[in-house]
Amino acid sequence: MRTRLVLFVPLALTIGCSRKEAPPPASQPAAPAGLTEADVAGTWTGTASFEGSDSAAYHWKQVCAAGTCISTSQEMADTSRSTYRIEGDSAIGVTTPVKNPAGGGQVVEHWVARYSGNAISGRAWYGPADKPDSVAVRLTFKGTKQ
Repeated sequence: MRTRLVLFVPLALTIGCSRKEAPPPASQPAAPAGLTEADVAGTWTGTASFEGSDSAAYHWKQVCAAGTCISTSQEMADTSRSTYRIEGDSAIGVTTPVKNPAGGGQVVEHWVARYSGNAISGRAWYGPADKPDSVAVRLTFKGTKQ
């Protein structure tokens, strides 16, 4: 038994210590800088279209700062307020409930925006305020910083 143990321990140490270390990974290029509050803050104007259409459904203006946007539209009387958070290269927002311009109850708009210099583009969707998981209308939007 002792002979087996004497032979096994050096063998185990040799096998355990003889593994080759993986070479360190090649250095990766630095990830692009994330979106900042300074990128989002300001006055933005643009148009929104129903998904699948190139025709502007409405013309909007947003004034954004510190996680909040105030929005107006030529086609809708109500002003809406959004709160947003920055995640990576996007801002993700949701409005407080507003009167449905098509009639009925109140709706909430959810949006995801991507910024590139003074340009913005993204997607939005409206749903009933009392059914937050429902989607009634999908939109795409684009605009520029003033």
